[in-house]
This record gives sequence, C-alpha cells and structure tokens, in this order.
Amino acid sequence: MSATALAMFVVSASNSGVIAAQDDISIYFVGCAAPTGFHGYLARGAEEAGDNLGVKVTYIYPDKLTIPNQVQKIEEAIAAQADGIALCAFARDVAYEEVAARAKEAGIAFGSAAAPPAGSQVRDPKDIFLFRTGSDERAAGALTAQTLIKMGVTGNVVVGDQQPGDATCRDRAESQIEFLKAAGIKAEFLELTMDPGQQSEAIFNYLRRNPDTQAATSVCDVIDGFLSAKADSGRDDLILTGYDIVAQSLKAIKDGRQAFTIDQQQFWRGYMPVLLLTHYIKYGLIEGNYFLTGPTIVDASNVDQVSTLVEQGYR
Repeated sequence: MSATALAMFVVSASNSGVIAAQDDISIYFVGCAAPTGFHGYLARGAEEAGDNLGVKVTYIYPDKLTIPNQVQKIEEAIAAQADGIALCAFARDVAYEEVAARAKEAGIAFGSAAAPPAGSQVRDPKDIFLFRTGSDERAAGALTAQTLIKMGVTGNVVVGDQQPGDATCRDRAESQIEFLKAAGIKAEFLELTMDPGQQSEAIFNYLRRNPDTQAATSVCDVIDGFLSAKADSGRDDLILTGYDIVAQSLKAIKDGRQAFTIDQQQFWRGYMPVLLLTHYIKYGLIEGNYFLTGPTIVDASNVDQVSTLVEQGYR
C-alpha cells in the first residue's frame, strides 16, 4: 500500500521528563478502521495516553478490514521497529498467531485492544497477547437478554448481525440468544448486511412474517436500519436495543424509540493499551488480569450524562 493510501496520525512526546532515558519509545496502534466515528474514540484514547506518557503513538489501519490486510499493517509496524504494537483484533486468535510470534522474535511488545476470552479474568501465561483490553462480549449478550427479560419481554426476539464474520459480534449474538432460550423465550439469529436500507427491508419483512416479535437487537452496526423498520412497520411497541454509542442511538434513547445500548467505553480501549505497553517496555510490568472496559448500559437514566461526554470526545 502506498504512503498516500495510508492514513495515520503521530502523537509526539510532549513531556520528555516522563520517560527520562527512554524518551524514544514508539508504539504503533493497528486499528480496524479510520480514526473517525466509533474508532475515533479508540484513536483519541491512544493519542491522549501518548501525550500523557510522553511516548510516540502512530495509528495505522487497513483501507479494507480483512485479516490479510490487517496482518500486513502489523508487519508494517514490525518493519518500522516499533517498541510496542496494540492491535484492534477482530478475528479469532489463530489469525494472529504467526505475526504475533514474529513480533515476539523481534523483541516487540504485542497487546490486544479487543475483548478478552469470554468469562476470563486472569491472563493465560500462554496468551499470544501481553494483555487484552475490551468488553466481555458474551457477558454483553447476556446483559442484553437479562435487561429485556426485566423489561417484561416474553415473546420472540430477533438478533441481527450485520458482520457475521466478526467474532466479537457473533459472541454477542450467540450469548443473547442462548440466554433468552434458557429463559424459555424464543430468539432467532438474522444475518444482515452493512447497508442500512437492506437492514431495514430485512427487519421489516421479518416483522411481517413474525408478528409476535417483541424486541430486536442490532449487534454489529449502527441502529439506523432497525429504527427505519420500526417506523415503516408501525411497530411503536417494538423494543430496540443495540451496541455502542453513536448520535443516532443517543437521540433514539432520549425520544424513546430505542430502549438502551451496550457501551464498551472504547476510549479506554485506546488509552489502556498504550499505558500497558509503555509500562511493560519501561518496567517489565504485565497485568495479571484482563482489563474489562464493559459491558455497561446506556439508557434513559444516564443518556444525558453520557451525551455530554460524547461531545467532549470521551464516550
């Protein structure tokens, strides 16, 4: 990929006194996407950590998110002789095993800015990553199901996944469905695309075929298509839930069209990897447990507070 095709930002050390003799620490953050929208908060977190710690942070990402393209970016960071690499991992560990081994051979600290294994707390000494910083996605799916049950949902729930190849989103969907079924509630998986119009059409048709549907969850994209389907079908009673904080969700939660969204506090997913890499490089420190940034719920009770933090670039 040419240099012009690569977008990056560099955070220069602004406080050289923090690092003393090791003021040339270079950390590469290999993102999943451009530093805008959701991923902008990860990038902002990494940037602020670099500024606070006095280390150089370089954010790079593939033009199109595929495993080969992302591995290529990791190799680019290795070739640049980074001291540490933080990865926005989106695939199963097996996809990164070889490149992780190459980073280790090169003496480069390698950590994950993504969800730890579901249900895990203490780090496995054999983990290919020094640390994992993210939300427990299976816990997030269970939390969604629990909250719907508390809201009185007893009928069908449809769980739509816009990126079935994303391991994170699949964990969310499968966990929610399993939890609901264990409670005696019908729940179905619906494969969708990333196109909001196609999402809306698919959900609209699903609701027409399944009029007993009481709730719908978007697990891997913004809520827009679900909101459109709810409006077009005249189903004002349909409970909508989603993931992550975007302007559309905050507005929909405020006006009642969406019940809640699951927040993984992605600013931390950017900030903590830079902190943990820096402390490992400087002091040899390895966190004994995985750093969970979520799941948490944003609903009518706290949406105003969260909206303020969103405006400030932290949520």
